[in-house]
Amino acid sequence: MSTTSEIIISKEAVDGWRNLDFFRDVVSKDLSLPEDEFCLSNLVVTDATGKQSGFMSLLHRVKLDVELKGGNREQKSYIVKEKSNDVFGGDMVDKFNVFEKEIEAYQKLIPEFEKLFPHKVKFGPKFFKSVTFPFTVIVMEDLNASGYVMKNCSKRLDISQSKTVLSRMAKFHAASVVYFKQNGPYPKSFKTGMYDEDSAADCEAYIGNLYKSLVASLIERKCSNQFLELINQWGANPYVAGARLFRLNDNDFNVLNHGDLWMNNVMFSDNDLLMIDFQIAFYGSFTFDLLEFIFCTVEVDDIINQFDDLIEFYHHELRTAFQMLDNSNMLPSLETLQADIKRHGFLAALLMIEAIPMISYIKVGELSLELMSSSEPEGEEFRRKLYHNEKYIEVVDRLLPFLFERGYLKCSTDF
Repeated sequence: MSTTSEIIISKEAVDGWRNLDFFRDVVSKDLSLPEDEFCLSNLVVTDATGKQSGFMSLLHRVKLDVELKGGNREQKSYIVKEKSNDVFGGDMVDKFNVFEKEIEAYQKLIPEFEKLFPHKVKFGPKFFKSVTFPFTVIVMEDLNASGYVMKNCSKRLDISQSKTVLSRMAKFHAASVVYFKQNGPYPKSFKTGMYDEDSAADCEAYIGNLYKSLVASLIERKCSNQFLELINQWGANPYVAGARLFRLNDNDFNVLNHGDLWMNNVMFSDNDLLMIDFQIAFYGSFTFDLLEFIFCTVEVDDIINQFDDLIEFYHHELRTAFQMLDNSNMLPSLETLQADIKRHGFLAALLMIEAIPMISYIKVGELSLELMSSSEPEGEEFRRKLYHNEKYIEVVDRLLPFLFERGYLKCSTDF
């Protein structure tokens, strides 16, 4: 019997994508068979996310039965990502070109990046289909069905797991550089990512409220004045500083950034990993992916004790990737990367405002994105819980001295 989160749909076509006819070409592509070589039945649609998800889009898992002409039967499973204005951030989907980017990434860029390597390298799930009118959906491989799972986000990745992700990141970045060299600039939709000066006004209230709550929590917890003095200089809207920091600079080592590379956007199998959710990918400094991944996902002790080693490892993997791509001359020096990281290090501080508290809260409670952005008393109370969460405090109190020593707490106006 179906539940509220499970919809069983008969073979008769219905409006939209929730019908068997919609998936005939998907199955045909998946099985490499003509559509008259199989029959479909028993379509089941369920939520593929859980309570903590639902930012900018809806995610569904679709299962259906396939009967081949010879009589053999099997069940296939797919992921459908659906555009919706009814989820948190839904009003920003068009502004950030979310679906335009993801369709381009899954349908074209990722397969082209993979083809550049002489040996098999995968970056993301298989793409099967997209529709942009009268509704917008992307149909992809169900990585769970292919043996991939997310790591338990209750703890961060250890150094070995982190290096595995950094290695794949380096290959992705190197491939994006070679692709740019061979094909020219990426589409305009990839010019901006999470931080965009044109979106500063839209994000001002949201980030501003978070920032004020962060400062209030640090004061209440008697944070060191040497840290607070710098944090208080970030301005009323630190989002603007982030947008200026990641303006495209042709002198940087620029790559196609995933744009949101933390633990829940990486799926692991026994001997592989793939990246998902390219909705805010952008072309710009490599430092965004690298710093966001390290500070949001790597064990804090490893950040503090092995930060420079992680940067050197990333550089080593870049060298290996460019060698595989027969473009060794495109490798920047380690010194160049280190200088770029120092110049963009303020991103690590910005992550304390939104990304790190969100990730930390997911580990202990149900995250309410609506309350995070609310200016009402209920929103203020929720943000207080967010920044007084023990998991968050455990991370931030250990990171603050490190960020201070590195100069990453300083919001420079010289970008």
